[in-house]
Amino acid sequence: MRTFIISSLVIIGASTWALAKHHNTQTDPDDAIEVVKLEEQTWYEAEDRAVAREIASPRNSRAQELSIADIKIPAGVSVRPHYHEVIEEIYFISDGSGIMFIDGKEKRVVKGDAIVVRPGERHSIRNDTEEELRLIVTCTPPWTPDCLIFD
Repeated sequence: MRTFIISSLVIIGASTWALAKHHNTQTDPDDAIEVVKLEEQTWYEAEDRAVAREIASPRNSRAQELSIADIKIPAGVSVRPHYHEVIEEIYFISDGSGIMFIDGKEKRVVKGDAIVVRPGERHSIRNDTEEELRLIVTCTPPWTPDCLIFD
């Protein structure tokens, strides 16, 4: 049985992500520049209380080869360990700190750190602090609800 996570961080149902398929973008018809307004993107809360919104992806923009998400992990929240067969991810810690787990190893990560997660690596992150942990997560190929594998 598979459970779904956004950007490998937030457990979320595929039916919820189906709602995200509409494009919250602003495109000038006289111009080829597409602008995705972050404040117009919907936040989704997972079972573990982490929340995420897409910055840009094939679901809300003309992006085809990658997706970028804004993730908030509240104090004390751990994300369920999982892996992706083909997706490579980069977790950028934009605020706060936590513990990153990859293939049985762990490392404290802090604001300004970037962590590369290769396809097939089992990974998770835990906010072990009293403050919110904030991440920008990129995925290539783009994240989809069916890309997650749990033990």
